[in-house]
Amino acid sequence: MKALEKRLEELERRMTPEPAKRWHRILQYEDQTQEQAVAAYEAQNGPIGDDNTILRVIISKPGPAPG
Repeated sequence: MKALEKRLEELERRMTPEPAKRWHRILQYEDQTQEQAVAAYEAQNGPIGDDNTILRVIISKPGPAPG
Protein backbone atom coordinates (compact mmCIF):
# COMPACT_ATOMS: atom_id res chain seq x y z
CA MET A 1 0.00 0.00 0.00
CA LYS A 2 2.87 2.37 0.83
CA ALA A 3 4.35 1.82 -2.65
CA LEU A 4 1.03 2.76 -4.25
CA GLU A 5 0.82 5.96 -2.19
CA LYS A 6 4.37 6.86 -3.18
CA ARG A 7 3.61 6.28 -6.89
CA LEU A 8 0.45 8.36 -6.62
CA GLU A 9 2.33 11.23 -4.95
CA GLU A 10 4.96 11.12 -7.71
CA LEU A 11 2.29 11.24 -10.42
CA GLU A 12 0.54 14.15 -8.72
CA ARG A 13 3.83 16.00 -8.44
CA ARG A 14 4.49 15.54 -12.16
CA MET A 15 0.97 16.65 -13.10
CA THR A 16 1.10 19.88 -11.08
CA PRO A 17 2.10 22.63 -13.50
CA GLU A 18 4.83 25.06 -12.54
CA PRO A 19 3.66 28.63 -12.22
CA ALA A 20 4.16 30.57 -15.44
CA LYS A 21 6.96 33.09 -15.52
CA ARG A 22 5.82 36.68 -15.70
CA TRP A 23 6.96 39.01 -18.49
CA HIS A 24 8.38 42.42 -17.55
CA ARG A 25 8.67 45.28 -20.07
CA ILE A 26 11.60 47.53 -19.17
CA LEU A 27 12.14 50.90 -20.82
CA GLN A 28 15.75 51.99 -21.25
CA TYR A 29 16.25 55.63 -22.18
CA GLU A 30 19.24 57.15 -23.99
CA ASP A 31 20.92 58.36 -20.82
CA GLN A 32 20.66 54.97 -19.06
CA THR A 33 22.62 51.76 -19.13
CA GLN A 34 20.69 48.49 -19.20
CA GLU A 35 21.61 47.92 -15.54
CA GLN A 36 20.25 51.36 -14.57
CA ALA A 37 17.00 50.69 -16.46
CA VAL A 38 16.54 47.33 -14.70
CA ALA A 39 17.32 48.90 -11.32
CA ALA A 40 14.78 51.69 -11.93
CA TYR A 41 12.13 49.14 -12.95
CA GLU A 42 12.80 46.97 -9.90
CA ALA A 43 12.66 50.02 -7.61
CA GLN A 44 9.09 50.67 -8.78
CA ASN A 45 7.83 47.12 -9.33
CA GLY A 46 9.88 44.83 -7.12
CA PRO A 47 12.52 42.29 -8.08
CA ILE A 48 12.33 40.53 -11.43
CA GLY A 49 14.00 37.33 -10.24
CA ASP A 50 14.22 34.70 -12.96
CA ASP A 51 11.14 35.94 -14.85
CA ASN A 52 11.28 36.96 -18.51
CA THR A 53 12.11 40.50 -19.59
CA ILE A 54 11.62 42.60 -22.69
CA LEU A 55 13.98 45.56 -22.96
CA ARG A 56 12.73 48.49 -25.04
CA VAL A 57 15.43 51.02 -25.82
CA ILE A 58 14.09 54.55 -26.34
CA ILE A 59 16.18 56.91 -28.46
CA SER A 60 15.49 60.38 -29.80
CA LYS A 61 15.17 60.96 -33.50
CA PRO A 62 17.89 63.36 -34.59
CA GLY A 63 16.66 66.82 -35.54
CA PRO A 64 17.62 68.74 -38.67
CA ALA A 65 21.25 69.77 -38.98
CA PRO A 66 21.89 73.34 -37.85
CA GLY A 67 22.31 75.50 -40.76
